[in-house]
Amino acid sequence: MALETRNFYPQLKRHVTPTSSGSDVVSYTSDLGDGGPILTLIHGYPQSAFIWRHIIPHLLPKVSLFVPELPGYGISTPCTAAGNHSKRTVGLALLSALSATFNLSSTSSAPRKVILGGHDRGARVCHRLAVDRHTLPSTISVIGTILLDIVPTKVQWDAFADPAIAQNYFHWPLLANVELAVPLIMAFGGANWVRGGHYRLTKSEEGLRRMTADDAVEGVYARLFEKEETVRGSCEDYKAGAKEEVDEQVEDQEKGRKLDVPVLVMFSEAGLGRGIDVGAVWRGWEAWDVVVGEVEGFLGRVF
Repeated sequence: MALETRNFYPQLKRHVTPTSSGSDVVSYTSDLGDGGPILTLIHGYPQSAFIWRHIIPHLLPKVSLFVPELPGYGISTPCTAAGNHSKRTVGLALLSALSATFNLSSTSSAPRKVILGGHDRGARVCHRLAVDRHTLPSTISVIGTILLDIVPTKVQWDAFADPAIAQNYFHWPLLANVELAVPLIMAFGGANWVRGGHYRLTKSEEGLRRMTADDAVEGVYARLFEKEETVRGSCEDYKAGAKEEVDEQVEDQEKGRKLDVPVLVMFSEAGLGRGIDVGAVWRGWEAWDVVVGEVEGFLGRVF
């Protein structure tokens, strides 16, 4: 079966939702039907929503789920609106699809609570939406965010002053140069690029064994990147991250726009944490005083 039409999660409902961004967003959802929060799981580069296959069975009975395919990454079609690959544009497209699949309406008595969760590029979408939460559609209310394996985009670029970090993240400036990167990757082979990128991350025999234990790399991610549209769409993602998203984050900090919801940051100490004090970085990007007050108030009501 073609990957574009394959349902990776038969236990979830698969949707294809047209959005005003121009992207037809593919997503997998489950709704506990209790009006409780929806958890998003947004994948990163160079993967698909299939990356969540190990944790979805554990989360399924506990929380409603919205698991989208990032536009331009081979399954959801690319956004075509102005500013089409920025995290804000992509994030709003995903929220539009979420509202449609969960039948959320502005006439509802209360917005549906959403916890934004994502990994890598998907976590960057979550970061952008969480900062923007006060201006998001009235159908949802962001109550928290889970950010896996990232620091803010501006901080990551600044960290490249360290040669070791720049070497590990060499693909950032390469992919941001779309018109050069696309033909280079296609000449090398998009599938080869994905294989090499994943196996480069395996630092040990055990890591390699786990990486190749199922068909994810060879059967899904590598196949998706055989298409030039996927290579180009993902490169455009990095191009947006090299300019407009950095400018947005500089403005956020200047104007005091911080994360003002509970934030869970998880990262690899041997990866992202090698050379960057991740915890210290994020303390400068969250409104910790607001978050602490909210948590203390919540605990007071509960206990």
